[in-house]
Amino acid sequence: MKRTSRTILFAAVLLLAAGTLGGCLSEDQLITYDELKALLDDNVAMENTTIVDVRSVAAWKEGYIPEAINIEYDAVLDAFGGLKDGGAALTSIVTNKDGTLVIYGTGTDNASLFAARAIQSGYTEVKFYRGGMADWRESHGDYLYINYEGFRQWYDAACPFTDNDNYLVDAHPPSLYTDYGHIPGAINIMSKHFTFLDPGSLKPITDFISNREAKIVFYCVNYT
Repeated sequence: MKRTSRTILFAAVLLLAAGTLGGCLSEDQLITYDELKALLDDNVAMENTTIVDVRSVAAWKEGYIPEAINIEYDAVLDAFGGLKDGGAALTSIVTNKDGTLVIYGTGTDNASLFAARAIQSGYTEVKFYRGGMADWRESHGDYLYINYEGFRQWYDAACPFTDNDNYLVDAHPPSLYTDYGHIPGAINIMSKHFTFLDPGSLKPITDFISNREAKIVFYCVNYT
């Protein structure tokens, strides 16, 4: 009986080890923050690029790297790192296997294994952002996108914005903010993209928000 138990345990360890080793990627399959930023700024390259956030849906809704879609790790890989249903949760959404596929997670999870399995599934240009969300947010303090559902969840919890830790910013010119309405609770800080309309109205954000640790959600006519 003891021998059987050891055999089962040993088999489980082998399976887990195989899954871990399967997540090894070469250096040319890694993408840095600077490389990812350059890619995002290249409109032509982005036409053939898909960025996949493998974190949970709840984490994705709170904010994600621009242009990223969410395909949860657990929807594609099982507990041993194998593909579920041949990776259908990935291949049914990202149908172009010849385009660039960028994978990222929290920065401390098993997202590299997701990337490795994507390669095994036939994707020819897979890049893994090893730093993930931790690197994007903490090392570089960069902005995130948020969808309506995530925004509404934050808005309902933070409004009426009296704690000095949360701010909703309408980035339109003051005339649009005043004459055409805005989301209740939003303050107006004009985006640099509108300076050609009223150059004299552009002021540094620190004139309005002194707390550099605050969460600030911006909105405008579109994501630009």
